[in-house]
Amino acid sequence: MLSSLLKLKSLVALALTFVALHAISIVAFPANTTAATYLFTILAPSLALLALCWRARVSGPQTRLPRILIAAGLGLWTTGILLSAWEELFQNISATIAFYSDFIFFLYGVPILLAISFPRQEHRIPLFIWLDAIQALLTAYLAYITLFAVVPFTTRSIHPISESLLVLVYNVENVALAVVATLRVLARPESGEERRFFTILCAFLWIYAIFVGIYNAVSAAVVNHSLVDPLSDIPFLFLIAATILPTPPNTEMAAPKTRSTATLFIENASPIFYTLGLLVLGVAVSREHFYIGIAAVVVAIGVYGLRTTILQGRYMQSQQALQEARDRLQEMSLKDGLTNVANRRCFDLTLESEWNRAARTRLPLALLLIDVDHFKNLNDRYGHRYGDQSLVGIAAALQSVLPRSGDLLARYGGEEFAALLPATDINGAKTIAAKMQQAVQSLHIENETPIGKIATVSIGIAVHEFPQQSTTGDLVEASDRALYKAKQNGRNRIETATIETAIPSQEHI
Repeated sequence: MLSSLLKLKSLVALALTFVALHAISIVAFPANTTAATYLFTILAPSLALLALCWRARVSGPQTRLPRILIAAGLGLWTTGILLSAWEELFQNISATIAFYSDFIFFLYGVPILLAISFPRQEHRIPLFIWLDAIQALLTAYLAYITLFAVVPFTTRSIHPISESLLVLVYNVENVALAVVATLRVLARPESGEERRFFTILCAFLWIYAIFVGIYNAVSAAVVNHSLVDPLSDIPFLFLIAATILPTPPNTEMAAPKTRSTATLFIENASPIFYTLGLLVLGVAVSREHFYIGIAAVVVAIGVYGLRTTILQGRYMQSQQALQEARDRLQEMSLKDGLTNVANRRCFDLTLESEWNRAARTRLPLALLLIDVDHFKNLNDRYGHRYGDQSLVGIAAALQSVLPRSGDLLARYGGEEFAALLPATDINGAKTIAAKMQQAVQSLHIENETPIGKIATVSIGIAVHEFPQQSTTGDLVEASDRALYKAKQNGRNRIETATIETAIPSQEHI
């Protein structure tokens, strides 16, 4: 903390020295004030550009590209001031001519605006970054033509625009950038480094708008350079100090789980504004420059169509992925985690559905309750892991017997399974039950009990047949009574029961 404070004091002292030297050079060299002031006016943004490039190399991915865009804006600003110096010192070009430096200065705000409206890293689409850049550049190009009534890079006069209106245009651009940056900070409280970056950028743009606004107002009224010139250094010196200073400790804050409506609007509206700007400016420019205006309109419509198509495609992909994830989740919620067959919840839902189907079709519905004989003995003697493995094998064996996709095998609870067989009468149910017993016995799962040396199952059967007046509960109860009777009669048996009488009949297998 102490070292950061000392570093801040040192940077402030260096900044004050820089401004003082600029002012002294203007006073000391009255015959060469233009050259002297250009030296400092070029040096300040150049140092800020270097500081941003250094910070971009060591910063995290969330702010690296936005810092590079700000550096690009400063690069344009520095290039513009270099060209302005060349035009004024060596070419003696009149200030009433729209030349290279004016267009470069006007473009300074384009990468800054892109950096302000830049989405978070996880929401970035590389193609959209290029499309936004193209739209921003074309918007600036057309705005220049509209305001200055001249195509850039020509030597035609910028009339009828006045010097006061030119100053107003630049001031409006500066204030607009500062306002948009303020909205970004207020609407989206990023955490840590990202929040600090946008806070510094917002402060820089406001300082720049204020001090450069004063400088522009005085320069428009004064023919020669004056002591007000050092004001243009202050924003860049602030940016240098804020960029070089290390990030204060304990500034991390939890990122918000949900983003506000204003946040989403700022993130998504800027490209639409570029498109609308291109359309409006293209129509306006087409009066004097038909082909340029039509080309701008075509580009605006094409970019908007491409962006919309890509977003629609990504939306459909995300919806499909969401649906697949929902289906997988629903499937998992209806499956038993151990045996991978249907669970009790799935059984209950299917039983209700099949019961209603049977009522409509007047076809029988069979229910088999299956219990692994002496499973507690298997668990106690061979261990729970062996018991789980046995259940997995038994479930697979039972499932393999079911002949139709509409048949359902579910883990009913513990070592009990249930098989729901639509359109199956009592004889068909007995056939399936017998095959199930054979399939389980063929596994030869070791379980030495009074009834044998391998694992076996007992099965209780109940069938609902039209026109019986009963419920799903009656069907389950009848099947459960049949299973109970099978276990009571020595296990490894199949017993049946009718819903009307609920009196089990016996059959030895």
